[in-house]
Amino acid sequence: MKRVIRLFPQRRQAISREEMGECYARSPEGRAIIRLRLSSPAALLMPFESFPVNFGSDPENGKTSPVLNLNQDFVDYLFARIAELGDESLLLRVTLPTEATGESVSGISEQALRTAIQRYFAYLESVRRQSLKKLARDAALLGLLGSGALGLSAFLEVRNAAVEAGIGLLLVSQGVTVFGWLTFWEALANALWNWRPLYRQLRMCQRLQLARLELVADAFANPV
Repeated sequence: MKRVIRLFPQRRQAISREEMGECYARSPEGRAIIRLRLSSPAALLMPFESFPVNFGSDPENGKTSPVLNLNQDFVDYLFARIAELGDESLLLRVTLPTEATGESVSGISEQALRTAIQRYFAYLESVRRQSLKKLARDAALLGLLGSGALGLSAFLEVRNAAVEAGIGLLLVSQGVTVFGWLTFWEALANALWNWRPLYRQLRMCQRLQLARLELVADAFANPV
């Protein structure tokens, strides 16, 4: 009997998104708090990048202002947390050592972090939007090619049935049929499934641009 139970173990109950969201603390305004710990503001960025002088403190034009590349682990972590939270409002609570950079945590560092996050995810949103447009164009083109190939395949089948066709024409007809179905199904996959991850990340980028940022000084912090 024990061997039978081992072959058919009990299914574990999946945790719903609502239950996952309840694991997060809430701010007085009701925002879900995502906790982050950094050794310095520069830890937010990719290696070999740094904050320019007066970054985020001067009113720069959005089209010419620099976009700093954020650490990919940081971006992936935020996307994973947002996937658990659904459509809730967000508060990014960043903990920094008081003397991490020799600057006041409540000074330019907070503005620099906020500006870097907003500009990066605005840029990433535009990239995902362009990818969605390209995917839509590819789906339309593949759909037209697939439909045309299937139409040509039907014409060749009718012609082969009316007259005795050689092996070469039969091979061409079968090849056109396979090409038509493959192309049509690729267009259908783009229209039904392939756009969803891109759109999901686009929505996450929009939410992160609207997220509030709060810096917390911790004199005893020991960041990794």
